[in-house]
Amino acid sequence: MRTAFSRFNPQANSLLLALLFMASPVGASGPAIGSALADPGLQQPADGSEQPGTGGSDGDSQASERIDYWLDKLSAAVDGLDYRGLVTFEHMGTLETLQVVHAVRAGEQVERVRYLSGQPRELISRGHPGNCGDRMGPLARVSLWGSAARDGAQNAYHFLLRGEERVADRDTVVIEARPRDHHRLGMLVNLDRETGLPLKSILFGADGKILERYQFVQLDLGPIDDTDLKPQSPGARQIDQSGGCESAQSRWQVRWLPDGYKLVAVRTLADGDMLAFSDGLSVFTVFVQRLGPELNFKGRAIRGATVAYMDQMEVDGVNYTVTVVGEIPGATAQLVARAVGTQP
Repeated sequence: MRTAFSRFNPQANSLLLALLFMASPVGASGPAIGSALADPGLQQPADGSEQPGTGGSDGDSQASERIDYWLDKLSAAVDGLDYRGLVTFEHMGTLETLQVVHAVRAGEQVERVRYLSGQPRELISRGHPGNCGDRMGPLARVSLWGSAARDGAQNAYHFLLRGEERVADRDTVVIEARPRDHHRLGMLVNLDRETGLPLKSILFGADGKILERYQFVQLDLGPIDDTDLKPQSPGARQIDQSGGCESAQSRWQVRWLPDGYKLVAVRTLADGDMLAFSDGLSVFTVFVQRLGPELNFKGRAIRGATVAYMDQMEVDGVNYTVTVVGEIPGATAQLVARAVGTQP
């Protein structure tokens, strides 16, 4: 963890770190992505049956059709597959191992994640929490990848085929989501050739440095029993958004957003409001809270790919703290924080 504050305040520091740890752990600076972004070209399946388009004079159009094909296949996998597996997650110079159990019940995703290394943690989620801003990180991003073809993410990213790779003893197709501007991070995802399920994802910054790496090392596509989805530890955290994202009214608005980001949820907090924004593939949240003078500071905390930037403003003689948390560049988080104001 590295932090940068314009003035140090232990309570403010604790708040920023708490906001970061509300998300599943993400990110760490690492080696340059290097050859991962070289374009080796996508190898065609031997029988030509899985992937429409074979090049020729209409190669660009056919490449776009192939991207749509894989995104549609990804969406169907996320929405309809039951699976379990072991996942490695590299961040902050550490390697964690997670057990993931995922099922679809009555059309909704149910997922149990248990950390097998480090501090004991367990999370059970129902619905699509990634879209609502409650979680960030690779597990929540799987849901976002599943909706990328439907939610306009292609207006914010170039989707490129980047070849093939073996992951968890399965053949995968590699897709890059390259940002169309400097206000979002780049991503690579490996899709299981058979099912379209994301088996590996890499998040990287504008300089090509890897911020996080998430990868299945073992995958079982067999049916999931309901008992496997129940908490296995007394301290398990549960998130239930089976009814969809909350849509409360807020007195706050963000007067500037990066192109493509839209408000997807508003939640009323005990001391303010939370607003969640998504471009179809990434999410950030804005917290506007009435806090005491002891938190009178500006600054940021960075946890690999996730930034928490805090600013302050005064409205009608009352001090408010504005905090932006998400997997976006720090400069973008600062611009968003400074664009928060009241509704006209």
